[in-house]
Amino acid sequence: MSTEQATGAIVAKGDHVETVEPATTSEGNSTVLSIVLFALLFVLFAGGLYVLSLFTPVTFIVGLAMVLLSLYLTFDTVPRFLV
Repeated sequence: MSTEQATGAIVAKGDHVETVEPATTSEGNSTVLSIVLFALLFVLFAGGLYVLSLFTPVTFIVGLAMVLLSLYLTFDTVPRFLV
């Protein structure tokens, strides 16, 4: 048996009564900030691929560092920043 209220639902299971709050979603991130971060990280990644392709040991290492940095920022740092 369950009843709905304005603040949530009260669910009765035997002798145990539990209040369940309705699910809420976040407001999302700023569109401008998301576009700027996407552009910067995409340029860093693509630039790293270009520098990788220059075929000298130093540029290969620099390009690899750029690619790895862009991937790290994309998948680890940015989600923490935008939460």
